[in-house]
Order: sequence, then structure tokens, then C-alpha cells
Amino acid sequence: MSSHAKLDAAKAKGQQQADAWNSAHPIGTRVIAYPSVRPEFDAVLAAQTRVVTTTRTSAWILGHGTPVVSVHGYAGGITLDHVDIDHDSPLGDGEILAHLLTVDNLARFDDWLDKLGIYAKGYWETVDGKLTVTGLRIGSDYSDRVVARFGDTIIRRADGSFYVRQAVAS
Repeated sequence: MSSHAKLDAAKAKGQQQADAWNSAHPIGTRVIAYPSVRPEFDAVLAAQTRVVTTTRTSAWILGHGTPVVSVHGYAGGITLDHVDIDHDSPLGDGEILAHLLTVDNLARFDDWLDKLGIYAKGYWETVDGKLTVTGLRIGSDYSDRVVARFGDTIIRRADGSFYVRQAVAS
């Protein structure tokens, strides 16, 4: 089989996968996306980069035939092999993205907000007599500011606003 025929076969197979995805999952489907690696291959990296979100496009194929879909909170397409349907989603109506804030993903989440043009900075509190970063403050003024502490889930609504679902204390 020639390389051209192999590419055509890969594109046909990818298009079938994209079509099947699109017929079963409309735009706005609640998903968990793993942009870099699936958890079964690297649980730590997957936990740091996973996105609890909704789809923002239909699936399509790349030039080499890989089917991908775009999700809120991530630029570009993510291969369908790295996207799971979120049957137990923390997202409600009108919510498009949920991030569990941790020490490990604070910088990545802050950078993402900066790219959106949303003011965010570390939230500091006194812990055991020392000033310590305990979370993230999102928003530039008091009318739209929210504070998320580590362990809280930051929710983005479709209108672009944010709110915090506080962690349940054990």
C-alpha cells in the first residue's frame, strides 16, 4: 500500500470517528479532557493538566487523519482518545469549565487567566504565623472578584464570569 493510500485510509477512519462522535455528542457536551497525556500513562501529569469542561466545536480531523475536538479552557484541538464524557460532571447549566485549584496547577491556571485578559493573583493569608499563598484571587474589582482556596473548584460560566464552589471540609 502506498503512503498516499495509507494517508487516505487514515483520513477515512478518522472522519468516521469524528462523525460518530458528532452524532452522539453535540457541542456543549460535558467532558474531561487530557491535553497532554491520559492518566493511565502518567497520573501526575494528567491530573495537573486535565480540564473539566464542555466541548466548543464539533469534532474534525487533522491533516493526517487524527480526530480532534475543541473544548473550553484549551486552545486548539484535543485528540478524541484524550477526551472522556463526564457523566458525573460538577458543571451545571450555563457552566462551561471547572478547575480544581491546587498548589501544582496554580501557575498554569493563573497564566491561562492572564491570556484571557482576566486579572488574577495569588491569595495570601496568615497560616501558622506566616504569610502564605492559600489560593487565587480572580477579578480586578470588588464587584466581580472571587477567591478560590486550594481544594476549591473554580467554575467559569458561559457569560465569562467565574464563581467558586468551595471544597467540602472533612
